[in-house]
Amino acid sequence: MERTIKSFEVVAEATNPFIYSFEVGKEFGGQAVDDIIEHNGVFKLFNRKEELITDINLPVVGVKYEYPSASIN
Repeated sequence: MERTIKSFEVVAEATNPFIYSFEVGKEFGGQAVDDIIEHNGVFKLFNRKEELITDINLPVVGVKYEYPSASIN
């Protein structure tokens, strides 16, 4: 069954580490995130034109997936 990444959380470092959440529909870098793809441990954020917004390569603490509903005939 194919699944889609809905959101993920990372540990971001500033003066004190904190948890930051990236999610579909939320803006990042002034653009709405339309898709999130994970490839070799790197999360890639894409806009609705399927253009890469950025790569995120930080320690991930959680991922939420969306699964398509199965249709029964």
